[in-house]
Amino acid sequence: MAADGSRRYRRDVDSTGRSEIRRRVEPFAAARSADGVDLDEQALALSAVLQPGLDVFGAQASLDQLAADCPTPTREGVFNHLYGSGLFVGDRSNYHDWRNSCLDQVVAARRGMPITLAVVSVEVARRVGVRLVGVGMPGHFLVGDPDDPEWFADPFHARTGLTVTDCRELAVHMGVSRWSQRFVEPTPNRMIIARMLNNLKLSCERSGDRVRLALVMQARAVLPEFVAERDEVVQALAVLN
Repeated sequence: MAADGSRRYRRDVDSTGRSEIRRRVEPFAAARSADGVDLDEQALALSAVLQPGLDVFGAQASLDQLAADCPTPTREGVFNHLYGSGLFVGDRSNYHDWRNSCLDQVVAARRGMPITLAVVSVEVARRVGVRLVGVGMPGHFLVGDPDDPEWFADPFHARTGLTVTDCRELAVHMGVSRWSQRFVEPTPNRMIIARMLNNLKLSCERSGDRVRLALVMQARAVLPEFVAERDEVVQALAVLN
């Protein structure tokens, strides 16, 4: 964001204060607590915390269109459509940009980090009748087939048809010293959102974006996984005093 945009964003949040931050988080909290909410809806509710007025239905329509354009409704067909064609790519240049943790931004820019590209994959596959799941390995994020424990795909590197052995080699390459089979087990949707919040926290801390960090910390307070962060939430919100 340009300097003028950053100043406008800061003035907007400062003018509304903590009550506005809590108001922005309410739809995310509702999506998190409701039964049967799909992963895209949860991810977009998180995106809306950082982007007031986000067109959630428009972002979902873009996912619908990606599915409609997929010529072959199979897991391989989904990955060839999204990544084999180069339609989506891993963002190596601005990996830690907060936008790479926002599903709507990734769909619009056609680039992102491993976890958000995995969400795109899972949601486009769901729309064509193919069930895929997120697989949160240490330091990386893949996509798996719950009916085939020997098939994985790596959206960020546009690789498909990985085996457990391939995943293990990937983990070793990334510095994991001790392998566990749980590294390739499906990651529940709530933990995918928690991991996206981890990435957002890191992104805002790296960039010094204290206002977005306050929003992220308030969103994290919704999740029981982060209940121990109460003091950090208070500290982050102090930017609005």
